Amino acid sequence: MPSLSFDPFASIYDATRGYPDDIAQQVARAIDSAASATSKTTYLEVGIGTGRIAFPLASLGRTYTGVDISEKMVAQLEEKLRNTAWRETSQPWGALQDEDVAFAPIVRRFEEAAKQATMRLVMADITKLPFANASFDVVIAVHVFHLVDGWQEAVQEVRRVLRSGGVLLHCHDEWSISDVQKIGEEWRRIVRELGGKASRPGASSERDVTALLQTWGLQTETECVLTWEQATTPRLVLEDIIHRRYSHVWVVPENIFAVAIQRLEQWVNDYYGEGIDTVRKIEQRFMISRTRM
Repeated sequence: MPSLSFDPFASIYDATRGYPDDIAQQVARAIDSAASATSKTTYLEVGIGTGRIAFPLASLGRTYTGVDISEKMVAQLEEKLRNTAWRETSQPWGALQDEDVAFAPIVRRFEEAAKQATMRLVMADITKLPFANASFDVVIAVHVFHLVDGWQEAVQEVRRVLRSGGVLLHCHDEWSISDVQKIGEEWRRIVRELGGKASRPGASSERDVTALLQTWGLQTETECVLTWEQATTPRLVLEDIIHRRYSHVWVVPENIFAVAIQRLEQWVNDYYGEGIDTVRKIEQRFMISRTRM
């Protein structure tokens, strides 16, 4: 199974996955603190996407590089940059010492002069990073390794491009227990019953990544750095699956998907009844797993 590209959903990604502005700012500061960053720290984010992490973090005045395979996702980030104080600059690939000239990726460069911040956007597969060994102080990975076929090679590449003593910040969200989670569980059960799979091509969980790092003798510390509350309803969760807004739904074949959706809709209506539009408050937590190389 190939790695998943978010091109088809780039235009709605921030609306469905983005953090509220105040939360995004707090997440950026929490990551910066976990990295013990200074104005000289060099960041790399694998799977930069629309910049929901990168934009507020780089705007703190950081030297930031992002890699992604989705042109349309990165285009969303470029629009954010161009609509603010960031300005595009022009240099060919190979202009910076860490850029491996054995590759020839598309690269776009931006700077925010007042904050002495830079952003380098590189179109590349994270299993083959086009950078020299020991190029970065910090690598950030947020909700990406579960999407990558060959995720072990991607983690190995992260290790290669980190400087000795550098830090991998592997981040993810967790949610408090709610009855709406039963919808996802029932969806996966129905798909399996129909002979399909609802699994993505990469790591099955954050624990897989931590276990791989441990085989290399590396220790990981995980902490919750931020909590906030969000609201949803069973109907909204169902609609997310119907409209294929999340990657675990994309891998289900069309013939199985159509039958599975019919069954799921019936189950949701039967299970929740009149409570299908009742709001559930769920605590969301931003987690950082920190590994020093």
